[in-house]
Amino acid sequence: MSRAESGDLERTLGSPGVHRQWEETYRTAENERFFEEAFDELVRFLDAPPGAMFLDAGCGVGSHSVRLARRGFSVTGVDFSPSALDEAAENLRAHGLTDRVRLQREDLLHLSFPDASFDYVLCWGVLMHVPEVERAIDELARVVRPGGMLVISEANAASLHGRLIQALNLVRRRKTDVRVTAAGREYQIATPSGVLLIRHAHVGWLVEQFRRRGFTLVKHVAGQFTELYARTSSPFLQRAIHGLNRAWFRAVKRPGPAFGNLLVFCKRRD
Repeated sequence: MSRAESGDLERTLGSPGVHRQWEETYRTAENERFFEEAFDELVRFLDAPPGAMFLDAGCGVGSHSVRLARRGFSVTGVDFSPSALDEAAENLRAHGLTDRVRLQREDLLHLSFPDASFDYVLCWGVLMHVPEVERAIDELARVVRPGGMLVISEANAASLHGRLIQALNLVRRRKTDVRVTAAGREYQIATPSGVLLIRHAHVGWLVEQFRRRGFTLVKHVAGQFTELYARTSSPFLQRAIHGLNRAWFRAVKRPGPAFGNLLVFCKRRD
């Protein structure tokens, strides 16, 4: 299978299939409770004033835009996929939040916004799918105002989850198309909608990329410890895994062993 390129990403994400698959797998009741708790903590840390404008970069069906809007913020939600934006619009109507969130189609590699357009930018689980990740980082960095905050959530290549998946693939002798780059461990999967790139990030590399673009890391905590709940059909195991995720997020917080990493950057004023 050839390496995924930006054109593959556009074709895959332009179809509704992959977004629906993500919704079915990850938008469960347990995960929704986790995300609500994570956003409560994030908002407390950001201390953004009521009505502050957020850019939700790669908003998908708008779940995180809804979370921000319900907490009193204005949101510009952007995504490449017209089908995802259609579902996001329906999601906003269902929550009565169409007055707080503006949706528009954007390419993360070529954002149409002027420099320094936003005080707050959220990019949750998006960079991991972008082949030209440095170009996307350039664009995210460009649209943040000096003194503004950028929130990134990415998968951690050094996590116990990532290492376990590697070991299981070796034990099962499952052939995986893995490429290790400076940005992380990359592999691609075939979905009904097309080829999709997944990158488990080298978090230190990610921090350095934003540092070079004038950002300082001001918070770095664990998100979900593991996503192994998506790999079992056992309700008992799913409950246990979600319990571990809650406990790690609330009490331990160490990002190093955790699969999900939440990073908050502040753009320097100099």
